[in-house]
Amino acid sequence: MNKYQIVTYSDPPEVHFEYRTAAFLASVSTQFVHQCEQEDLITCRIMIHGKKGLCFADVQKLKLIRHLHKDMGLALDAVDFLLRYRNRIKVMQRQLDEMKRQMRDKECKYEAEIQALRRRLAQLSDNDEIP
Repeated sequence: MNKYQIVTYSDPPEVHFEYRTAAFLASVSTQFVHQCEQEDLITCRIMIHGKKGLCFADVQKLKLIRHLHKDMGLALDAVDFLLRYRNRIKVMQRQLDEMKRQMRDKECKYEAEIQALRRRLAQLSDNDEIP
């Protein structure tokens, strides 16, 4: 058996790490992982063999939590607020990008319509000049 067991989660197929392995990868204790789970900072999943595990994104998030909590000295509730705020900003940025894309699409559509009207107007003015 390997020292750090990697297990695939059944739905969707994604690599998950047992708590012990996730803690090692994030340079934290398993107690800190449990504490983060209790604070709803990370979401564990039950893996195929029945143990709790974290996906790679959760391990990355755990590293960020560790940095904010231990290195920056923020309380876990402040870390929770900061992570939620950060996620909200990302959502708003995606919405803003989508709105910009829609505006560009509309601008192109209106420019094409203006060009078509100009051609039609030029065609009509050419027809008026020919008696």
